[in-house]
Amino acid sequence: MFRLKVIIIGPIKSGKTTISNFLADATESSGGEYHATQGVRILQFESGNLGTNNQSVKAEVELWDCSGDHKRFESCWPAFQQGTHGVVLVYDPNTAGHVNELETLFSYFVQQTGLDIKNCLILSNPKTAPRSTSLTLSGTFSRVHQTTVNIDENSNKLRSDFNNFLAGLISRMRDTNEQEELNIMNGLSV
Repeated sequence: MFRLKVIIIGPIKSGKTTISNFLADATESSGGEYHATQGVRILQFESGNLGTNNQSVKAEVELWDCSGDHKRFESCWPAFQQGTHGVVLVYDPNTAGHVNELETLFSYFVQQTGLDIKNCLILSNPKTAPRSTSLTLSGTFSRVHQTTVNIDENSNKLRSDFNNFLAGLISRMRDTNEQEELNIMNGLSV
């Protein structure tokens, strides 16, 4: 079984905790009231069967629901990032400032760390119906897989997209492990 560490990051009030609870099947509820995450919440769960390389595998997932309050918790970012296999960025396209914050988070957690862009997923999580003034992402994100989230109306799509994301992480981990083993074997035979 594979072990994956995935962090969910994004601006304040973008819906990271709601999405994290849904993906981890956590029953924690705030009764509809907003409660900011203080630092990080770590949810652990076993994934369903993930289809990768014509096989069905499971993974133990450590999902880090990270606070969006970067002014208070930016000093914790190195700990959040350490050992991360995948990054899920969440934002509300109807909230001013979210796109700029997303670019800052993407720069730190993906670009500066050298994380493969394929190990990143962007979830657009509009809290209200899209407006004509909805924000669009810059070209920085053009190669990152993006999807729109609506837990109330299409939760199966979110689960499917997330499971496909996990399957991709596992596939790339396998490829890396196999390449490292080949390098070791080739080094021994020389």
